[in-house]
Amino acid sequence: MNYPILYSFKRCPYAMRARIALKLADIKCEIREVRLNNKPEHMLKISSKGTVPILILQNKVIDESIEIIDWVLENNQIFDGNLSDINIKLTEETINIFDKQFKYHLDRYKYSTRYKDIDVQDHQKQCMSILKSLDMKIANSRWLIGDNFNKLDISILPF
Repeated sequence: MNYPILYSFKRCPYAMRARIALKLADIKCEIREVRLNNKPEHMLKISSKGTVPILILQNKVIDESIEIIDWVLENNQIFDGNLSDINIKLTEETINIFDKQFKYHLDRYKYSTRYKDIDVQDHQKQCMSILKSLDMKIANSRWLIGDNFNKLDISILPF
């Protein structure tokens, strides 16, 4: 039996969320752990971006973690209940904040030696500001936007 192939890196939050979605849906796949300083030729051939995760299916390649999650959700019912339109909008907005702003500041705070002339404390403050804003939105929920685990939880939990 040919399983989908997932190129992954164990500490990458984007790869983590793809693995979480696949696991929740009980989708068996061959996980190929990548060393980022020695990326496999096959991986670079199928996705010129050269980043993980990459999911190789029989008929297509998906090289964005959110698209992997969306593919899983299109093909599997892994959550209890449905999100309202308001929660769908909040989910997409919050994922975007974490993918762009939070990750940007987190990298500069966490891996400050990789960057020149940065203010580590400012990047830490920016991360805290985003987390505090999120905390205010979720204060009365069991999970991030409700009582059931959902796409938002999968998407930002690894960060």
